[in-house]
Amino acid sequence: MTLAASRLPRGRDALAPRDALAPRDALAPGDGFSASCGYRRYVLGLLLIVMTLNYADRYVIGILLPQIKIDLALSDTQIGFITGAAFTVFYALLGVPIASLADRRSRRRIIAAALALWSLMTCLCGLARSFAQLAVFRVLVGIGEAGCTPPSHSLISDYFSPKERAMAMAVLGLGSSVGVFVAFLIGGWITDAYGWRVTLVAFGAPGVLIALVVYLTLRDPPRGHSEGLEVAEKAPRMYPAFRSLWSKGTFRYMVLGGSLYGMVSTALLAWLPSFYTRTHGLEVAAVGTWLAFTKALPHAAGTLLGGLLASRLAKYGAKPPIYLCAAVQALAAPFYALVLLAPDPTAALLWLIVPACVGVMQGPVLFATIQGVAEVRTRAVASALMILIINLISGVIGPQSVGVASDLLAGSLGANSLGVSLLIVSVTCSVGSAALFYLASRSIEQDLQH
Repeated sequence: MTLAASRLPRGRDALAPRDALAPRDALAPGDGFSASCGYRRYVLGLLLIVMTLNYADRYVIGILLPQIKIDLALSDTQIGFITGAAFTVFYALLGVPIASLADRRSRRRIIAAALALWSLMTCLCGLARSFAQLAVFRVLVGIGEAGCTPPSHSLISDYFSPKERAMAMAVLGLGSSVGVFVAFLIGGWITDAYGWRVTLVAFGAPGVLIALVVYLTLRDPPRGHSEGLEVAEKAPRMYPAFRSLWSKGTFRYMVLGGSLYGMVSTALLAWLPSFYTRTHGLEVAAVGTWLAFTKALPHAAGTLLGGLLASRLAKYGAKPPIYLCAAVQALAAPFYALVLLAPDPTAALLWLIVPACVGVMQGPVLFATIQGVAEVRTRAVASALMILIINLISGVIGPQSVGVASDLLAGSLGANSLGVSLLIVSVTCSVGSAALFYLASRSIEQDLQH
C-alpha cells in the first residue's frame, strides 16, 4: 500500500494506550479534518450507545426463552437454533461485505441504516406466532447487526491514536456489558410484568431514534487520520485482504482463541437463565436481576480492567498483553465448574462473578491486536473477518451444541442435563482458548513488522 507518510506505528505503540483518552485540543494531522477532544469523546459515547443497543437487542432473548419455549412450544434444539444459527450465520457472513463497503463508503450511513434495521426487526420478533416467523425475524436482526461493529472499530481507529486505541476499544467494549445488563435486568422486569412480546418491542423501538442521531451528528474522518497518514490507494478487495491477514499467525491464533472464548460466552448468555430456572427453580425476574449484577456488571469491570492492564503491560512489549489473554482464560475455567455444580442457587450465582470478570479481559487486547496487524485501509474488513470466524464458530456451535447435548442427556440426567452440557463446553473451550492465545504471543512481534 502506498502511503504519503510513515506506516502505522508498530511494536508497543500499536497496542499501548498509556495516555488513554488523554485530553487534546484537536487531532489535525494535515488532512484538513479536525476533531476536538470533546467531540472525539462524543463519538465514542455515541458508538457506545449503539453498541449497547446491539447487545441488548441480541441477548434479551435469553431471559425470554422460558416464556417463549412455553408459548411457541419449542424444543431445546429449536431454541439453540433461534439463539445460535438463525442469528449468527447471516450476521457473520454479511459482516464481511458490509465491512468492505465501510472501507470505501460512509461509515456513518452504514451504522445508522444497520441500527434502524435491527431495531425494527427486534420489534417484529415480538409479533412472531411460530418458530418459523421468529427464526426469520432473528435472521433479519442478525443482518442488521452485521453493520455495527466493523465500521465502529474502523471509526475508533481513525479517531484515536495507537497509544489511545486499546482503551478506546475497552470503552466501546463496555457496550456488550451494559447491553447484557440492560437485557437481563430491564428485560426481566418487563417480561415479568408484561410478557416477552412487549419486552421485544420495548427494546427495539429506541434504536430507530438513535439511528437518526447517528446519521445527523456523526462525522466520518479520513482513513489513517489518527496516525497522520494519507492513504493514496483504495482498499484491496476482500480475498486479498483475507489472504494477507490469515498469513499472519497472530491473526489466526488470536481469532481462534477469541472463538473458543466466544463459545463459552454465547452458550452462557443463551442458556444461563434457563439453567437457573430449571435446575434451581428461580423465577425469570429474579434470574434477570441476579444475572445483571453477577454477569453483566463483572463483565463491564473486566472489560475496563483488561484495557487498563493491557495498556500497562504494553510498556514491556507486544507479548505481555497477549499473555494476559491466555492467563485469564486458564483462570476462568475452574470457576465455571463451581457455577454449574454448586447445589445452592445463591452460591451458583455468586461464583459467576469471577469468570464473568476475568474471562472478558481478553476483549480489548483482541480488538486492538487485530487492528494493529491490519493495514490502514483494511481495518473494517479485518474486524469483520474476525467477527465472521468468531461468530461462525462461537455463535453457531456454542448455543446449538449445548441445546443438542441437553436433549440427548435429558433421558439420563433429567433437569441436570443442561448444567452438565454447559460445564463440558465452558471448561473445555476456556482451556483451549488459553493455549491458542499463547501461540499468538509467539508471532506478534514479527507480524507487527510486516
